[in-house]
Amino acid sequence: SGSSTESLQSSGFEYSVCFLPPLVLNFELPPDYPSTSPPVFTLSGKWLSQAQLSALCKHLDNVWEENRGCVVLFAWMQFLKEETLNYLNISSPYELKMCPQGKGPSRTPLEAGKDCGGATGS
Repeated sequence: SGSSTESLQSSGFEYSVCFLPPLVLNFELPPDYPSTSPPVFTLSGKWLSQAQLSALCKHLDNVWEENRGCVVLFAWMQFLKEETLNYLNISSPYELKMCPQGKGPSRTPLEAGKDCGGATGS
């Protein structure tokens, strides 16, 4: 929902989409992975809010904690591919908030312990 012109400010508009833009998981494996350290990762998705990305990052961190010492990349990818929508309580129709160009919220990483919101975890 949002507006691109004055006439749309009071009303929303709706589009049907077949595919959402991908979530992108970038990672590096430290030398002591998986015995001691988790993968260092960043997670991004153009259609998700900072809070949603942070929630996903926190879940990935929790999966590592539950499986410490084991490989987790496959579990992470399966979760992101198959459970993201349910985990975030996203169902159809899904309302996206749109802002006029240059006036929207910044998508810079959050500064909170782990840099997960823009979204970097571990």
